[in-house]
Amino acid sequence: MNKYKYLLIAILISSSIQAFEGKNILIEKLSNVLPEGAQIIDITQTPIKGIYKLDLKEMQSVYISADGDFLIVGDIFQITTNGLINVTEFERSKERIKLISQISKSELISFPAKNELYSVTIFTDIDCGYCRKLHNEIHEYNNLGISINYAAFPRSGLQSQSYSKIVGAWCSDNPNKTLTELKQGKDIKFQYCDNHPVEKHYRLGREIGVTGTPAIISNNGQLIPGYVPALDLLERLQG
Repeated sequence: MNKYKYLLIAILISSSIQAFEGKNILIEKLSNVLPEGAQIIDITQTPIKGIYKLDLKEMQSVYISADGDFLIVGDIFQITTNGLINVTEFERSKERIKLISQISKSELISFPAKNELYSVTIFTDIDCGYCRKLHNEIHEYNNLGISINYAAFPRSGLQSQSYSKIVGAWCSDNPNKTLTELKQGKDIKFQYCDNHPVEKHYRLGREIGVTGTPAIISNNGQLIPGYVPALDLLERLQG
């Protein structure tokens, strides 16, 4: 998708997102049917008349009809003379960039490329097989100019053994070395601290839409799920 398509989408969305009558009525109606714990962040208008975007905390956005009778899960595509444009993915990318910006560089465990061309954030887990495979090839990514910045995502949850392990990596005096040894399956003595960002990363990951690991987020907000070989990742970032 070229920059002109992005500009077209941005104009359409920015012109349609505005306050609307009945918003509070929709929120009240949804409060009776949403799963326990689901929190509404906002409801905004889409380019489609009568369809609104429902933003939920730590969940991906869905759509709702103006009368509140229908929830819609899926992507909205705009039909243009140049083909289909995924309006939903454009919005998600902007949301991901905003959420990732809440993680400071100092919170990440980074493996920088000497001649950096691209930088990605990867939500990772200690015990995930493909996370280990990707990390074993870390030098291949770095040699191609791709810097790897790890955020923590213990996919088994915050009460799991994987959580305890990844906290140990972030609390280590040498996080890079400890993370590498854990991904190699080495049995090491854990060091714990109170100021680690693991829970924060996990919750942000869920809000971004991470459901498995590794989950790669590019600087333009693209979510690339799963393991991607270094050359293939470079091609995707160049595209």
